Amino acid sequence: MRISLILSLFVLSSCYSPKTDVEEDKHPEIPEFPHFSDKTIVLEKVMELPLSQKDNCRYLVKDNYLFVYNFPLTDSYQNSTNMIFIMTEGKLAIFEHWKNRPNINNLAFVDTAGNLYANNRKYLAPDFRYKQILPIYDLNDVSKKYEHLLHVGEPEKDSVLLRKIADEQAVLQKNILKKADQILLIPEDVNSEILNYAAYDDNYLVNPNQKKAYFVSSNLLGSLKKTSEKFSEESDSLYIELRHKIKLSQEENNFSPKIRKEYRDTISFSVKDKIVSGNQWFSTGNHFVASFGYNPVYMYYYDVKLGDKTVSTKEDHTKIVASEPIKTKTGKYFLVSNMKEGKFQVYYLKN
Repeated sequence: MRISLILSLFVLSSCYSPKTDVEEDKHPEIPEFPHFSDKTIVLEKVMELPLSQKDNCRYLVKDNYLFVYNFPLTDSYQNSTNMIFIMTEGKLAIFEHWKNRPNINNLAFVDTAGNLYANNRKYLAPDFRYKQILPIYDLNDVSKKYEHLLHVGEPEKDSVLLRKIADEQAVLQKNILKKADQILLIPEDVNSEILNYAAYDDNYLVNPNQKKAYFVSSNLLGSLKKTSEKFSEESDSLYIELRHKIKLSQEENNFSPKIRKEYRDTISFSVKDKIVSGNQWFSTGNHFVASFGYNPVYMYYYDVKLGDKTVSTKEDHTKIVASEPIKTKTGKYFLVSNMKEGKFQVYYLKN
């Protein structure tokens, strides 16, 4: 018993990572980000949110614009607020927030004319000051109207009502689809490989670039008898008939949880030194072997190339972590996790 206890303690100790010694600042003369050694270089803070909202953000870069769409995701059980931020030339041009959450997958994108869509809103290019609230059509809305009249557990009593629901759904489907010239599918970033069928709960934008655009749920694009199933060209006659009208929104027009590579400036910042500035507790492993203890956290010292000059800054990752510069036509943005202030911030540096 004593030997097994000693062995257990040995195994546990071998899986434990102790704290790394914290080092003194090697370059106290270098200012911390968002400041630089050249005081003429000034970052402007454009917006900020609670740090807890960072994972709820999606991004899109277009020309002079940085778009940020924030919607309930990791904290959806307590947060029901949607927010859209439109930034241009370091200024917050548009900010709007709303609490209603229509069932359209919370997707955001731009159409080929440059209009911005976020949830059920359409912001009109070129300055996005004007918006439209787009209707959403879903066959389930018909059945929901009559839910209170159904006899739970006694379907034999509802045959007449069910026929009425089916008739109304058929009329709605016919009226909506006869107006559809083009149907745009906006795939979710994580499911972009699903391109050739309407998955359950996907949503489609009908007649993009037209004044009377509207969203439809996928159940309107298939035969009514199959509304609860996935359908494809191979299995559904109505979807086969509509398939030539359905287009896939291009990836570069869709919001994403990460800034796309072509907009990330990986050259500007280069690490010239680092020190251990703190320790962060971690716990990992599998069913058989646990691993826990501390990971070192670093302060990084950077040489930053801006135009024809090179300046310095540093980031203590116990306090603040900044993204690579995000390139637009007029300047660069930085996505900043400010742990010291508990904020997620966006800064701008003019070219």
